[in-house]
Amino acid sequence: MTAPWRPIPIFAGLLLLLTYFLLQSESPDLALRARMSQALDAFELHDTALDRDVLLVRAGLLTYYDSLAVASRDVLRAATDLQRGIQTASIEAARLLGPQADALTEAARQKTTVVEYFKSDNALLRNSLAYVVQAAQALRAKATVAEEQSVAAEVGALTTLLLRFIQRPEPELGKAIESLLGRLPDIPQFQTDLRTLAAHGRLIVQVLPRVDTELRQVTQGPAMAQAQSLRDAMLRHYGRAEVRAQIFRVLLYAVAVLLLGYLGYLFARLQRNARALRGVNEDLRLEMAEHQRAEAALRASEERLRAITESAREAIISIDSAGMVVSWNAGATAMFGYPPEEALGSPFTNLMAASHRETYARMRAEWAVNGDCRSSGATTELNGARQNGEEFPLEMSLSSWHTAQGAFVTGIIRDLTERRRLEEKTRQQELQLIQASKMTALGTLVSGVAHEINNPNQLVLLNARLLADVWGDAAAILNEHAQEQGDFSLGGLPYREMQASVPALIDDLRDGARRIEAIVGDLKDFARPGGQGAQTEFSLNDAARRAARLLAHPINKKTARFQIELADDVPPVKGYPQQIEQVIVNLVGNALDALPDPSRGITVSTRWQADERCVVLDVRDEGVGIAQEHLARLCDPFFTTKSGSGGTGLGLAISSELVRAHGGRLLFESELGRGTLARVALPPAADLPPVRPPPASE
Repeated sequence: MTAPWRPIPIFAGLLLLLTYFLLQSESPDLALRARMSQALDAFELHDTALDRDVLLVRAGLLTYYDSLAVASRDVLRAATDLQRGIQTASIEAARLLGPQADALTEAARQKTTVVEYFKSDNALLRNSLAYVVQAAQALRAKATVAEEQSVAAEVGALTTLLLRFIQRPEPELGKAIESLLGRLPDIPQFQTDLRTLAAHGRLIVQVLPRVDTELRQVTQGPAMAQAQSLRDAMLRHYGRAEVRAQIFRVLLYAVAVLLLGYLGYLFARLQRNARALRGVNEDLRLEMAEHQRAEAALRASEERLRAITESAREAIISIDSAGMVVSWNAGATAMFGYPPEEALGSPFTNLMAASHRETYARMRAEWAVNGDCRSSGATTELNGARQNGEEFPLEMSLSSWHTAQGAFVTGIIRDLTERRRLEEKTRQQELQLIQASKMTALGTLVSGVAHEINNPNQLVLLNARLLADVWGDAAAILNEHAQEQGDFSLGGLPYREMQASVPALIDDLRDGARRIEAIVGDLKDFARPGGQGAQTEFSLNDAARRAARLLAHPINKKTARFQIELADDVPPVKGYPQQIEQVIVNLVGNALDALPDPSRGITVSTRWQADERCVVLDVRDEGVGIAQEHLARLCDPFFTTKSGSGGTGLGLAISSELVRAHGGRLLFESELGRGTLARVALPPAADLPPVRPPPASE
């Protein structure tokens, strides 16, 4: 039951709310609103009257300007009264409407100022126009008497243009009047009158556009727009104020209803307390039923825990203080092989490898003394023993618990066999990556050295060709000299001996440089990164020749019998040539390492195996051979029979992966003391028939 509300604070709060809502529900000052509306109406009326008088003055229907002065004063007075009325309104109204009223007053002042300019310019325009009309008539009459027809014609034309300009003040007419005024006749007896007439004509051309501009500023000024904007702002402000007052009236009514409701609540609470006493007995009955449901939920929880334990893949085993198994799940049966009926009640030491049983015995003795498992909450790795005697690595997490029957320990056991296998595989892959990185660095170094060798070798080739040309030109001169003078020495040797040996020396020099160029090219191709970009078709014979050239030095050093037998009908294969060259280099290198002395030989051959539809490369050596138990593991990473000589066990593993990536296979045959055969079988680049036709005879 909740505690009852305290009546005094609630009553005080409701009364304060009633008072506040009552004050806020008052309507805005309607009298002030009416006065401001009247002042705004008066302003608009006076502004309209001022526009009317200005238009009458411009049309010539109003001769005197007294009405303009009166109308201007009325407009300013109306704007000032409106501004003062807004200043006496509420703070919020003054803040919202004050800027609008100030803008309206400023617009009224600007309008009256323009009216004053209009009055002056319009009076000047009317005076000049009246003079021009009268002076033109007098001049035409005087020119007629004096028989000066040119003066009469020009004055008549000027009068006509001025009348047209007054009706339609276009810039083209103004320019025509200016041009006419500039070419008035220069006749002495009419000179003064014509100059005065021209001055008034120019004044009309200048003042008339200004008067029309001022007229537009008066009639189209912002005063009326400012008045309408102020009226709209007043309507919005007082409309919002009325809506706000109406909202507070509704809230006032709601608080009054709430106060009545609270009084009813106090009465109802008295009755509710009486009913609460009667409900105590019912609550006690419900609590008993809740206890019964809790016991049922506990049993269901135990069943769920048992189901989870049985469905877990890990072995979950509990033992008592004597070290006997008291609980055993299906995961334990799958891991150790013991059925539940055989495992329950048996010693836990049966599940441990013999090397760990002594440690477990000390741990259990300490547990018996302290009453708690020291390794509780920790994870331990050790070797377990299956029912068939097989040992395997496992990880065990222990936790101890106590009941009225005694102390127990539960262990969650995980089989680490697969994890260890994956860790070993990961370690091997890391070592392979390290070896690949070393090979990449070596390839970069080889490429750089090959580039450095190639530059001076190109110079040797160029000079060899130049020496051959020089010797060809010099030989004729030397032969002629020998015929005339007899034999002579050249470089300490008789010329006739040099005549036959120098061309051969130059040819040997050129052939040696070309051989260096070919070796450098092979080194660059071998060092170029493979496996990048698109695969290409290439000849397996060319890859074998390049590999042999790269290994020319170790081949000459380790054997005197190295043969290459390449078939002519071998179709091209598709892939990365550098990778296949690396495979051939690895196989030939291993064959060289297997030779006990230079008298043993190595044969590299290729052929097209039509029945198996593959291109075959064989590397056969006459070395010491490989034991049969080692043949199956030759391509395993890090397996090597040359650990004493620095072998890493990665060469054949990488070669096997490269051949497999090209869709082929790598096979080995060996016999101790007689040699080894390494065979690479690759699919052809194109779909060929099972039996290829023999090449056409030439």
